[in-house]
Amino acid sequence: MPGASGAPLIDEPGYPNEYRSFSLGHAAGLDELRRCDLDWAYVAPAGDFDHKGTRTGRYRIAERGDPASRISYADLAIALIDEIEAPRHHRAAVSVREA
Repeated sequence: MPGASGAPLIDEPGYPNEYRSFSLGHAAGLDELRRCDLDWAYVAPAGDFDHKGTRTGRYRIAERGDPASRISYADLAIALIDEIEAPRHHRAAVSVREA
């Protein structure tokens, strides 16, 4: 997922280095999806989780990743369910952030 500059989010200033290997693994998985013939959607938080956040029922699809962005676990789950029930993204990676 690109960051504000258009470079990969993991290369943006402020991206936590301790998440780098985890993110590289997900990037490799996304590359595999892009090479297959399946209809897929890759949904991820635009930044990190608000670990104490509560469900608001609102979210928005972000154009870019943002290390400062937060979303609650519950709201990311709602975004995933919404995409499953009414697919809007096909063969695409999208970021979800707080509304």
